[in-house]
Amino acid sequence: MKKLLIFCSLIFAAPTLSAQSGIQFFKGSWKEVQEAARQQQKMIFVDVYTEWCGPCKYMDREIFTDAAVARKYATHFIAYKLDAEKGEGVELSRKYNVGAYPTFLFLNSGGYVVHKVTGEREKNPFIALADAAVQAGADKNNPGNLEKLFADGDRSPRFLRHYLQRLAEADLDNSEVLDAYFKTIPLNVLEDDSTLLFLARHLNGTRSAAAIYLMGHYPQLSDTAKAKVNGRLFEKLVRNGAGLALKEKRLLEYNALAAFGRQLAGLNAGQQAFLNRLDLLYSGLTRDYDLLKKAGYIMAARPFAVAIDSIRSEDKRRYNEIMQPFLTGARDSTKIPGFAEEKQIIAKVYSREITEQLYTAAQAFAQLPPSENKALADALLWAKRCDALMPGTKPFTDLIKELEQKKK
Repeated sequence: MKKLLIFCSLIFAAPTLSAQSGIQFFKGSWKEVQEAARQQQKMIFVDVYTEWCGPCKYMDREIFTDAAVARKYATHFIAYKLDAEKGEGVELSRKYNVGAYPTFLFLNSGGYVVHKVTGEREKNPFIALADAAVQAGADKNNPGNLEKLFADGDRSPRFLRHYLQRLAEADLDNSEVLDAYFKTIPLNVLEDDSTLLFLARHLNGTRSAAAIYLMGHYPQLSDTAKAKVNGRLFEKLVRNGAGLALKEKRLLEYNALAAFGRQLAGLNAGQQAFLNRLDLLYSGLTRDYDLLKKAGYIMAARPFAVAIDSIRSEDKRRYNEIMQPFLTGARDSTKIPGFAEEKQIIAKVYSREITEQLYTAAQAFAQLPPSENKALADALLWAKRCDALMPGTKPFTDLIKELEQKKK
């Protein structure tokens, strides 16, 4: 029942904003909204969203239409709506290291980030968020002010370390700053554990020379040092970096990042499963059918081994657990828009988890040539298990027909 945030923007043509109809959205280009912010001496509030984000639509409908919210944001900000998958939004989302939706950015009029937040907010927390952003804007050490100092040429190691710390805290891309700091490190300490640990702890992206250096020298880190940074390196270089490279079909970059991921010590089951999912997607693109079968069988083995009765029993247990606060009166379902639809979803939480894995593996196997009789027959069993758990779901029935046709 988690509701993520959506987007606000203000209309360029209106110097005085009406709070009566909610937040007004600026209509214009990114360059124009910055110019408007400079003229009005206001910060810029940006909500980065996507069209498919259901919780974003909830925020548009329920939060940004509120008069108190509109007054607060009109006082301090010019708001701007940014679709992360269209037009200027694609490059700006990359620039501001946006990986989840909605993400709220608070920028100074120069376009420098002073505050960044991802996650759900209801009315009062969302109003409080504005106050936090204004306070951050007044902090001389906010990332926006530090970015201006960097742009003006400050390259002292002390400043760069401080700036990297603030960028890491704000989850902003720091590739250029990290490389600037990398150049200042004396050769005699470049390979020390402490140096490599600092680079690892402040790495926020893959587009830096420092990232390449760190990946090449990772094996010489002590086991103790590796344990301190393996989780972060997996998230930044593998889950985020390799995942995006594969999505954008930058396959040479993907290969390097995925290979590095497999070097990381002590990967947990979830991380191994993620790497295996990447293998499945990559092998489909490159028509590496041996790798595709290996990854698909690994993905399907555990969920297919769970009996249907056990799955339905777990569905019921999870449903009762989620519904308990509503049954006791601790939470009021009438205050949650779309609660009836959500109940239908949570009634089969575990079934959806199982079918997602089986369907993904079966759908990948559908790419195999007709000569792969055994693999296609197994994929058909997985697809039929999906249909048994969630009868009549169109993607499942369509896949069953496709696999049956290919097996003839």
